[in-house]
Amino acid sequence: MYDKLPPEAQQAIIAMIGLLPTALLARFLWHRRLVALGRRRFWSVDLLWEVPTAALCAIVGGGLASWLGLDTMAANAVVGIAAWMGPRGVEVLVADLAKRYLGGGEKA
Repeated sequence: MYDKLPPEAQQAIIAMIGLLPTALLARFLWHRRLVALGRRRFWSVDLLWEVPTAALCAIVGGGLASWLGLDTMAANAVVGIAAWMGPRGVEVLVADLAKRYLGGGEKA
């Protein structure tokens, strides 16, 4: 099945298979934290939404790690951090960095 894919696609699939468990673990730990705080029930629809969120964070974190030229262990760390922060956390981080380094602050 994979022999018909281009080599770049094969490498991307293999990398995702390696990074997805890290992202799933981080999102599961985030979900468990919210359960402990009483914001969620453990067995809920929210737990199902963590799977595509983890996949998205694995793609974003893996792309960032690839762009930075990091090795496998560092790539897993980047994916774990991105998955723990989630989409909203990454959005806030990027907005803060853009505001700090690209300007765009409040003008009086």
